[in-house]
Amino acid sequence: MIIAAAGVPCAAMAQSAPVPPAAAPVAAAPVPAAASGDTSATPAAPATPAELSTIDVTAGIQSAIAPTEGYVATISRGATKTDTPLIETPQAVNVITRAQIQDQGSQSINEVLRYTPGAYTGLAGASSRQDVVALRGFSAGDVNNTFLDGLRLQTDAGSYSNIQIDPFFLERVDVVKGPSSVLYGRAMPGGLVNYTTKRPQAEQAGLLRFFGGSFDTYGGGFDLTGALPEKSWGNYRIVGKADTSNTQYDVVERESYTLMPEVSLNLSDDTELLLQAYISDEPEGGFHGAVPYDISVNNNRFGRRVDSSWVDASAGNERFERQQQLVSYVLTHQVNEHVKLRSHSRYSSVDTDLEQVYQIGFAGDGPELSRYFSGANEDLSAFSTDNNAQFDFATGGVGHTLIAGFNFQRRNNSVVNFGNGDVTSLDPFDPDYSGNALGSEPFKSADQQRSLSQFGIYLQDQMTWNRLHLVLSGREDFLDRRYVSDLNGNTDARADNAFSGRAAVLYESRIGLSPYFSYSEAFNPTTDTTVDGVVPEPVDSHQYEVGLKYQLPNTESLFTLALYDLTQQNVQQRVSVVNPVYQGVGDVSSQGVELTANAAVTDKLHVIAGYSYNSIEYDDSINTPGLTTEAGNTPVRTPDQLASLWVQYDFPLGIRGGLGGRYVGESYANGLNTRKVPDYAVADGFVSADLGEMAPHLDGVHLRVNADNIFDKDYVSACFNETYCYFGQARRVIATLDYRF
Repeated sequence: MIIAAAGVPCAAMAQSAPVPPAAAPVAAAPVPAAASGDTSATPAAPATPAELSTIDVTAGIQSAIAPTEGYVATISRGATKTDTPLIETPQAVNVITRAQIQDQGSQSINEVLRYTPGAYTGLAGASSRQDVVALRGFSAGDVNNTFLDGLRLQTDAGSYSNIQIDPFFLERVDVVKGPSSVLYGRAMPGGLVNYTTKRPQAEQAGLLRFFGGSFDTYGGGFDLTGALPEKSWGNYRIVGKADTSNTQYDVVERESYTLMPEVSLNLSDDTELLLQAYISDEPEGGFHGAVPYDISVNNNRFGRRVDSSWVDASAGNERFERQQQLVSYVLTHQVNEHVKLRSHSRYSSVDTDLEQVYQIGFAGDGPELSRYFSGANEDLSAFSTDNNAQFDFATGGVGHTLIAGFNFQRRNNSVVNFGNGDVTSLDPFDPDYSGNALGSEPFKSADQQRSLSQFGIYLQDQMTWNRLHLVLSGREDFLDRRYVSDLNGNTDARADNAFSGRAAVLYESRIGLSPYFSYSEAFNPTTDTTVDGVVPEPVDSHQYEVGLKYQLPNTESLFTLALYDLTQQNVQQRVSVVNPVYQGVGDVSSQGVELTANAAVTDKLHVIAGYSYNSIEYDDSINTPGLTTEAGNTPVRTPDQLASLWVQYDFPLGIRGGLGGRYVGESYANGLNTRKVPDYAVADGFVSADLGEMAPHLDGVHLRVNADNIFDKDYVSACFNETYCYFGQARRVIATLDYRF
C-alpha cells in the first residue's frame, strides 16, 4: 500500500509511484505570508507589490483554502471536494485569486467573474442587489448556483431572499463548469460558483483601507490576523468593511456594513476547529429596475433614448433593507495517515424589507410609462451541513482517494408581498421622481410559507494509475418541498428522490498536456409554484464534456480548452418580472466551447485571456401568456460569445498597472427572436504604487486607482423581454489607499 506524504499533493509524486490525487491533509495552521493585496498569506513571490514578511514552509505547494500567489491557482476543491491539481481535474474549472480580485477592483461577485469565459453576469445590468450568474447559458434569473466554503448559500429563487457576499472577505472564487449535483445536491446545469473566505493566519498582519470615487462612493475596511495569545491554541482573523454610494442611478443609494470574525483552534495535533461568522446590515440596497427596449436599445419609436442613469423609481417609495447572519464551523480530524474526517455546518438567516415602484410598459402610443408598486417582508432561515470521510489508499498499482459523506440542508422562508396598481405614470424623457407615487394604500398580494429539505448521501473514488486519472461518483438525494399560502388557503407538497452520477477520465502526459472526458448529471428542485399553483417536478440535466489542459513545464501557467453538450429537461421559466410563478417550457439544449489562458509570460508580465461560444436553444415550441417561442429559438439573456483579455505588468519603483477589455456578443430580447440586444465591448484598468518604494517613511502605504468602463460606453447588457431591459455599469473610478502592517 502506498500513501502520499502528508503535505505533498499526489501530483508531485505521480512520476514515480501510483498515488491518490489528493491525499494531503490540511495543515492545522495555514501557511503564513502575504498576498499582493489585503492580509492574505502566500509564499514569497517577486511579482507582488506589497508583501508582508513571509515564511515558506511548503516549497510552493498550494492548498485550495490557503492564500494563493499571484493570478494562477493550481489546486482546487470545487470539482472533487479534495485538494486536486487543476491539471489532473477532468472538468473545466476557473479560479479567480485574491490578487486578481484586488487588481481588477471587483466590488461584487458579478464583477469578480467578468473575465471568466462561459460566465455571464450582466443579466440584471448594473444592479447591485444580488449576484446573478449564468454559466454556459443557464440561469433562472435567480441566485441559486452560489456556494460559500463548499456549502450552498441558501437562497429562495423567485423571492427577494438572497445572500450576497462582499469580495473583500474572500480569498478566491472557483467556477466549476457543468452539472455538479453528485457532490453538492441540487445544482444548476451550467455549474456553480464557490467562494472561499479568508482564513486565520499564524503570522501577525494587518490592513487598513480607505476608498472613494465616482457616484459619491466612499468607505473603509480593515483586516487583522495573527496567532492567539498562546500560539499553540490557534489563530484569529477579523475583517470588516463599511461603504456608501449614490450609485449610477438617479435617486437611489447603497449603504452596507459587514463584519467577519474568525478563530481557528488547534484542539489537538490532528484536530482543527474553525469558527466563523459573517454579519452584514444594508440600510440601502441599491437599485434593481429596467427600461423598455424602445427607449434603451432602439430609438426608432420616439426618436431618442434614455441613458444609463435613468430609473423608473419614485424617491418616496424606494427602499431595500437587508440583514444577513451566517454562523458556521469547520471541524477536521486526521485519524491517521489514511483517514481524514470533515464536518462543516452553517446556520444562516436573511431578513429583507423592500418597497419599489417600477414601470410595466407604455401606457399608450406615447412614451408615458405605466407603473406598479410592490413591497415585500421576507424572513428566511436555513441550516446546512456536510460531513465526509476521506480514505487514501492503494490497491495494487492504483491509488485511491475515496470520499463517503452525507449532506443535509433545509430552508424556510416566510414571504409577505404587497401590491398596488394605483401609481402615477412616468414620462421617461422628463421624469419626476419626487414624492409619493401611490394614490392609495397597498394591498397584501401574497402571504406564503415556503420550505425545502434535502438529504443526500454520496460516494466518490478518485483513482490514479501511472498518469491516468479516473473519477467515479454517485449520489442519492431525498427531497421534501412544501408551499402554504395563508392568503388564499392553497397548499401543496411534493416529495422526490433523485440520483446523480459522474464518470470522468484524464490522461496527464509527460509534456504537460492533459486530455479528458466527463459525463455528469444534476437536478434542481424549486419551491416556486406553477401557474396552476402546484410545486413542479425537479429540473434534470446531463452533460458530455471533452477538453484539453496544458501546463507549461516548470511553470504555473495554465491553458484549457473545453467543449460541451448540455441538456436541461423539465425546464421551468418565470412568467414575468411582475408575476413570480413559473411554467414548463420543455427541454433546453446548450453546446459550446471555452478557451482560457492564464500565463506568467515573464516575472513581470501576466496575461489572462478567455473566449467562449455558446449555442443554446429551446427544443420545443411554446405558446403561453408568459412566453411565445419556436423550437430552435434562443432564450433571452444568453449572449452567443464572450471574450476577454487582461494584461498586468510590474514597472520599476513599485509601480504596477493593468489593462483589460471585455466583449459580450449579441443576445435576444424576446422569445420569438425578432429583436436583438447589440454586442458591446468595454475597457477596464488600474494603476497602483507601493509608496514605500519611493519614500521609506511611507513603508506599508499603497495607492491604487481602478477604472471600469473607461470610455463610459452607454450600453444595454440584457433584456428579459421587450419591456424589461437592463443598462450596464457606467464609468466608475475608485481610488484606494491601503496601509499594511
